Amino acid sequence: MQRLRTISVIFAGLLTAVAALAQAPETCTPLMQDHASASAGTPNINHDGTPIPGTPAPDISKGFGGIPRSAQPTLTASQRRIRECTYHFAEANADMPYTLFIPSTYDPAKPTPLVVDLHGLNITPLQQILFDGTTDFAERLGFMVLSPMGFNVSAGWGGRVGAPIPTAQAKPGSDVHYSASELAELDAVTLLKMVRGQYNVDSDRIFLMGHSLGGAGTYYLGSKYNDIWAGLAPISGATGIPDAAAAERYKGIPMLIMHGNKDSIVPVVTSRRAVLALQAVGAPHVYLEFPDMDHEFWIRRGADHMENVFRFFSMLSKKTNVGFITPDMAPAPAPRQAAPR
Repeated sequence: MQRLRTISVIFAGLLTAVAALAQAPETCTPLMQDHASASAGTPNINHDGTPIPGTPAPDISKGFGGIPRSAQPTLTASQRRIRECTYHFAEANADMPYTLFIPSTYDPAKPTPLVVDLHGLNITPLQQILFDGTTDFAERLGFMVLSPMGFNVSAGWGGRVGAPIPTAQAKPGSDVHYSASELAELDAVTLLKMVRGQYNVDSDRIFLMGHSLGGAGTYYLGSKYNDIWAGLAPISGATGIPDAAAAERYKGIPMLIMHGNKDSIVPVVTSRRAVLALQAVGAPHVYLEFPDMDHEFWIRRGADHMENVFRFFSMLSKKTNVGFITPDMAPAPAPRQAAPR
């Protein structure tokens, strides 16, 4: 009888394990140096920005054709903790890649802050999470980092009107298939929900950042889902914020905006206009504009600039952010009574 009971317990445990595996929607592998190095593409400049002998210097005035690229350095200890993952994205009828970083200090019993990091045009999730300093500061300050694909490298992150994707599912209650932009938004939202279900994510400390097209996504998803985020950081962000009416959606979310003033891809006035809109409604923000910096290299290979983002996020929590301060929250002090004579 005892033997049968033992076998029954073992069998039940196996069934539980199989069920857990069947429910796991993703597979992950550790990042290897050769894959990281291959992701950097053909370098046209040294890591420190100096010319490579015999290689024509990139000309950032030529737009995308002149973006500086440097080889991927040897992976740091934190970058070796990056996981390359895929999950089945039902609405796209496709397996979708993403990258995930879990700090060594992660404790399932303690809520951990999470940064969602959106890539720019023609940048992969791996390239995005390998921007210098990203995982080093995440490790140091105890952040998880999630970098989604957003359906593909050019779909954007929602808000666009695009042609339906024939291989995608039809939208609920319709025979119209999802567009690439809609799938990009759904990919980011689905992954965030999935990661929150798998890890003990601090719901008061979920942040959104992105570069270029990912900066545009930070504005869009930051506004649409403004109840999720404890802070936003659009970097060289396309589209920006069109006007004060749109800026109202950001009044309760601290934002860090960064841009190089020699950007030939996304003009610096895009961020300046966003700042004007935020100023008009009193939305909390910090704007950093970097002299003589281009579109990407200053942040891709600029760990000191990336540190600004993580230091900014490290100060923020929904628990300590009381939101937009209204006059009734800060009444004028009562007049002092004159002292008796």
